[in-house]
Amino acid sequence: MGPSTSLWSSLPALANEEFLETAFEPIDVPVFNIDADGTSTLSRADDAALQMHRQRALPVLEPNGAIPEMDATETSTEGGGAQALPEVFLPEAMPEPRLTDTDTPDSQTPDSQMPESVMESAETEPEPAEAADYMTAKTSAIEHYNQGIQAYNRGDSAAAVASFNAAITANSDYAEAYLFRAAAKLKLGDPAAAMADYSTAVYIRPDYGLAYFSRGALFYEMGELAAAMGDFEEAIALNPTHIEAYAYLGVTKAAIGAHAEALVDFESAINIDPEYAIAYMHRGASLIELGDYENALLPLTTAIDLRSDYVEAFLNRGVAYYHLAAFPSALENLNQAIKLDPDNTEAYYNRSYVYSSLGRPGDALADINEVLALQPDSVQAYMARGSLYSAQGDTAAAIADFNRVIELDAYAGEAYHQRARARVASNNLPDALSDYESAIRLNPVDGGVYKGRADAYAIYGDLPAAIQDYSYAIQLDDSYSAAYASRGRAYYESGDAQSAYQDFTQVIRHDPNASADIYYYRGITLVALGDNFGAHSDLQIAADRYLANGEPEGYRAVIERMSRL
Repeated sequence: MGPSTSLWSSLPALANEEFLETAFEPIDVPVFNIDADGTSTLSRADDAALQMHRQRALPVLEPNGAIPEMDATETSTEGGGAQALPEVFLPEAMPEPRLTDTDTPDSQTPDSQMPESVMESAETEPEPAEAADYMTAKTSAIEHYNQGIQAYNRGDSAAAVASFNAAITANSDYAEAYLFRAAAKLKLGDPAAAMADYSTAVYIRPDYGLAYFSRGALFYEMGELAAAMGDFEEAIALNPTHIEAYAYLGVTKAAIGAHAEALVDFESAINIDPEYAIAYMHRGASLIELGDYENALLPLTTAIDLRSDYVEAFLNRGVAYYHLAAFPSALENLNQAIKLDPDNTEAYYNRSYVYSSLGRPGDALADINEVLALQPDSVQAYMARGSLYSAQGDTAAAIADFNRVIELDAYAGEAYHQRARARVASNNLPDALSDYESAIRLNPVDGGVYKGRADAYAIYGDLPAAIQDYSYAIQLDDSYSAAYASRGRAYYESGDAQSAYQDFTQVIRHDPNASADIYYYRGITLVALGDNFGAHSDLQIAADRYLANGEPEGYRAVIERMSRL
C-alpha cells in the first residue's frame, strides 16, 4: 500500500485538469510514547494519530511494606504521570515496591529479623569491648536509618540523605540504607548518584530483589531498556510473585516493540493478582499496538471495572473503538477520560480525530486549540491543526501553523511537506517546490513527498519532471496506487497513451472498485488507442459510479464523451 489517506477523508481527483488531490496525507510521528515527564508524544497508527496511554513513574519506597494503589495523579516522581502509548501510550505509575519486615528494622527488631548485613556482622563473637562498640554502632545505624525513613516520608529528601549517610557511616554494609538513599537522591534530581547506591545495595545483598527492581526502574527511566529487563528478570527470579516486576518487565518489552512477549508478562501479573488493574490496562494497550483492537476491549474494560476512575484505560479503550470505526463509543470513552482529567492533552487530541470522523470539524478544531492552550509549544498539535485548516480550505491558517512547527523543529520534514501542499493549493508553486526540496532532503525515502512534488510539477506544466517523481515514488512502493493513477494522467496528458493505459490498468487490477475517475481516464485513453469498444465499457462504469456517488457533473462529462464515440 502507498501512504495512507488522511483522517480527513480524501477524494479522488475529478475528471478535469486538476492534478492536486483535495485532501492531505497524514502526519508521520513516532508510534510509541513512554513519557516520564507527562509531555505528549503523538502516535500515528494507520490513518490516524491517536495517542495511546501507558503510565509510569519510578517507584516510591515505603517503609511499612504497604503497596497502595496509585492512580494517574499519584505518580511518585516529579512530572510523572499520564501519558505514554498514539495520544499514542505510557507505562502506568507502578505501585510502590513491597518492603519486607527486614527492610524496616528498628531498635527493637530481633536479630533474626535484622537486615542481612547486620546479621552477618552479629555472627562473630567480638571481645567485650568490641561488642560494646559494635552494639553502639548497630543501634546508631538503625536510629539514623529510621530517622531517614521519617524524613523521606515527610518529603524532606535532603534530611533523609543526611540520615542515610549517617547510617551507612555506622554500618557500611547497610543495603537498605543505600536503597532508600538512592530513592531520596532521585527525588533530589541526582539519578547518577541514585544508580550508584542501587548498585551498591545489589553488591552488598545479591539476593535483594527490591534493589534489582528499583535499579531496573531507574534503568528504564534512563532509556537503558536491556539493563532494565535484566534487573526485572532478576527481581522475578528472586521473588516469583513480585507483581510490579512483571508489570515493569512487560512495559519495557512493549517499549522496544516486543508486544507479544509483553502480553505474557502482563498475564503473569494478572495470574498473581486477578484484580491488578494496571496489568489489564497495559495488556489492552499492547493488543492495540498489535492491531488486535477487538480483543483489546476486554482487558481495558476489566481495568475500568476494577478502577472506575482509570483515565488511561478510558483513553485507550477510546483508541480501540476508534480503530473499529465505533466512533460514538470512542467519543463516549474520551469524554469520560476528559471528565476525569480535564487537563489530559492526549484525550483532547484523540477526541479531535473522532470528531473529525463524525463530521464535526469545528469540535475537532476546538479540541486541538485546547491542547495548545495546555501545551503552547506542541509540535504535534500545530501539525494537526494545520492539517485541519488545510482540509477546510483555510490555507493561510494552515501555512501559519506549519511555519510555527518549523520554528519549533527545523527538522520537521512533514511540516515542509504539508506546507508545500498548502502552498500548491494557494497557487504558490515556486515556494511549494522549495518546500518539497526541503522535505525530500529531510526524508529522502518518503514516496508521498515525491508524489506531492510530482503533483506540483504537473500543475506547473512540467510533465517530464512529474513523471520522473511519480516513477520514483512507485520505485519506493510498487503498490502505491495513487502514484500510478497520477502518473497515468501525466502520461496521457503528454501523449503517451500506451503507458497511461498500463498505469490505469495497474490501479484497477489492484482495486476493481477503483474510483470513477480511474475508469474515466482509462476510457479516454482507450479512445486514444483506437479501442472504442473497451472505451465504452470503462466509460459506462465511470458514468454509473459518478451517478451512484451523487456526482452529476462527472456523470454528464462521461455521457457527453460517450456520445462522441
